[in-house]
Amino acid sequence: MTESLGAWTNAPLAYVLAEVRTEQVSDLSEYKAKLSAAFRSEYPIQRTLHSAKFVATSTGLQHVEPDQESAWEFATPDNHTAIIIRPHGLVLHATKYNDSVEFLRRLYSAVDVVTKEIPAIYVNRLGLRYVDFIIPHIGEQPEDYIDRRLNPVVPIVETTGTPRAMSLAVYPVTNGALTLRYVRGRGQPELPPDLATFALEKSPLMKKEGLAPDQPTAILDTDRVREFGKREPLDSAMVRREFTSMRGDISNAFRSLITEHARKMWGAK
Repeated sequence: MTESLGAWTNAPLAYVLAEVRTEQVSDLSEYKAKLSAAFRSEYPIQRTLHSAKFVATSTGLQHVEPDQESAWEFATPDNHTAIIIRPHGLVLHATKYNDSVEFLRRLYSAVDVVTKEIPAIYVNRLGLRYVDFIIPHIGEQPEDYIDRRLNPVVPIVETTGTPRAMSLAVYPVTNGALTLRYVRGRGQPELPPDLATFALEKSPLMKKEGLAPDQPTAILDTDRVREFGKREPLDSAMVRREFTSMRGDISNAFRSLITEHARKMWGAK
């Protein structure tokens, strides 16, 4: 394993996630033993994930109810990569890997296990998400690395009281969308709120040492979603085809957004 995610020498990738969203599998617990046995050799660390429901009204939060649904997470020995199995699909996420070939291989293998052990699963959505932390050297700006047109910061910091701002762009593509979120701030970047709670070991960029609190930094969050107009059986060949295409879309978008300086500093291939 390299010390950064991806094949580039100094890749800015901090976290990557792939999701296969399916129709609800109400009897998922009946398959837990077989799934655990199938994943154990490659993912020996196993965790049960519980969720909760927040019940609220117009007057505010009333109470919290434990959710009856559970999910299971199977992690690698170094706890940098894990498969999450839940009633409405599976997720592969990682904070370290060699390249996209390795990451997608793990995804395809997990799909093969699930389709073998659980019959008649229907997929309705696929997603692939890359979160890059842009951490320039002292004296540089994030826009030395990323297209300046993404910069959401306008000169109203004094009135807002914060140096952090976000731009959002959604591009419709075939059967889905490509979403770009660019967060401009200072100091150590953090994962978006919907990704902030996870049990994996942090990637090197998540625990950057010696980063000054006023150092300009940014987060590039790229999300490619594939929606299905009708429910289709979860099929390994289809998953391979679609994720290869989605990964290509994200790669093309990223390469079109970075500067020549970024290519040199990150060791682009």
